[in-house]
Amino acid sequence: MAVQSKMNQIDVFIKYWLSVIIIAVTVMASCSMLLQVVARYIFEISISGLDEMTGHTAVWMYLMGAAYGSFERTQIKAEMIHLFIRNDRLLNAVRSLATAIAAVVAGYMVHWSYGYVRWSIVKNEVTPTLQVPTVYFQVAILIGAIVMMAYFLREAFDLALRAYRGLPADTE
Repeated sequence: MAVQSKMNQIDVFIKYWLSVIIIAVTVMASCSMLLQVVARYIFEISISGLDEMTGHTAVWMYLMGAAYGSFERTQIKAEMIHLFIRNDRLLNAVRSLATAIAAVVAGYMVHWSYGYVRWSIVKNEVTPTLQVPTVYFQVAILIGAIVMMAYFLREAFDLALRAYRGLPADTE
């Protein structure tokens, strides 16, 4: 029970911070897009670097949204296996395997993004217009990949347990 309690605390912590980050970057991206539209089409001026910041803010929004989707198990899935497999045990096992493969892909993404962030720090890479260190935006890939990998592994383990115990498959 102590392990489950600690996992619940970690879940609450992750859910809170993902929500805060998603809300903050969504507001920032929306405001910068609105500012771009007003500047360009009403005042007929261009604000240097605003496109750059909007794009980099969107990276945070997309990756934290993907991490939140894996946390909530609401990520987009194109699954039709339940139409062919009626045995709950086998269906849970196949879903566990598919989720384990997703965890491996996310693990590769963690490895790749770690190297990318490390390279960006070593090279002191900055954005072209505003000269902001790109590591601020690239670290979103690493954080998102770590969270996704962890929750894919957890989901794969849960599905494997359901298969082992012969529990009914979720057919949503």
